[in-house]
Parts: sequence; C-alpha cells; structure tokens
Amino acid sequence: MKKYSLFMICFFWIVITYGQGGEQMKQNMLFRIDSLGNAVIEVSSKMTATQWQQWENTYGGKNISLFKRDISRTLNQFSLYDFDYQADEMERMFRVTFKAKGVARYMGNNEWLAEMGMKDPDFSKLDDNSFLITTTYNEGGVLVQQNNTIHFPKKASNIKEDTDELGYATFTYDLKPVSGGTPLFLIIGLAFIVLALLSALFFKFKPVKVQQ
Repeated sequence: MKKYSLFMICFFWIVITYGQGGEQMKQNMLFRIDSLGNAVIEVSSKMTATQWQQWENTYGGKNISLFKRDISRTLNQFSLYDFDYQADEMERMFRVTFKAKGVARYMGNNEWLAEMGMKDPDFSKLDDNSFLITTTYNEGGVLVQQNNTIHFPKKASNIKEDTDELGYATFTYDLKPVSGGTPLFLIIGLAFIVLALLSALFFKFKPVKVQQ
C-alpha cells in the first residue's frame, strides 16, 4: 500500500498555493470506518481571508471537480465516490465529504488492519471505538496542523494503535466479517415463483368431477 496520508494529499496543492504566505494551515479530517472496511471521509478547514481567496480560485465553486480528480488520482489504491462539497463564505470554511473503499483490510482470523498513512502520529483515545491522531508538518515554510478523528465500527474490539517500520500510523482491531446474505427482494421473488409453480401443479392435477 502506498504510504500516502490522506490529509497530505488534500494539503499538497493547498501548500503549493499558499506557501508564499507562510501562514499556518489547520485542517480536520473525520474517518467513519464501517464493518466492511470502507469509510466515509470528511475534510474541513477554516482559513484566513487570503487563504480563502486562493482556495476559491484553485478549487472552490465550479473548480471542485479538479479537486475530485486530483485526490482520486493520488488515492488510486482506494475507490473514491459520492463527493459532496459545501462552503461557507462568511466563515471562510469548506467541507468535502466522500466515500472510500478499502481503508481497512481483512487479514483473516477476525483481524483487520487500517493503514492511515499519517507520519509520526500523536495518538489519543477518545472512547472505546474512537481515536484522535494529531500531527504537525512544515511544508514549504508553512506549518500544517492536522486533527484526524477515526471512528471504528461499533462492534469492533481490541483496537490497538501502532506505527509501521516507517513511522506511519496503523490500527488493528477485531471484528467478525459480515457474512453475505441473500437480498430480501430476491427471497420474495423466489417465493412468488414457487407459489406460482405450486398453483400451476395444483390446477393441473386437480381431480375433475364427472357429472352424473
């Protein structure tokens, strides 16, 4: 798996755009991982007036499709879809929500691995199923402060934070895989077919009364 931090992806172009200003950047990321290892990811940031103007010129408004294309190309190990962009011009804030497949991988024996890609993380446990990872980076003279909140499935247990050999954040947790079930509409459809066949057989072999 590529060692890319999702937030670094989002900030890559922002830092280039704002680097000359040297102003501190702040960003929040929220991960909601489901029982299949997929996630809903929300990226949000509040900016200064200068940063907001440059963000709007680069990615805001009608140009948000460029943001989708760039982040999809870089995160090509995931399948990203359902992008939703919201902006508050008065508060100079934006929020981008999208879905990602394969954030956590099933390793067998009810164990899952989530490689978050955040370098030198500072872990804080919020509750039994939620963690906060804070990181600070200096990119091109711009201090980037990142707050990442990760919510794991409610039924996940034994959640453990760690770092890999390169210092990137990882999580392991236990969760019984969701077994594939038969869709309800298919069951109903098969039931109607069976009833139709039984009705046809009933009328075919129904005894005919002979009139005296």
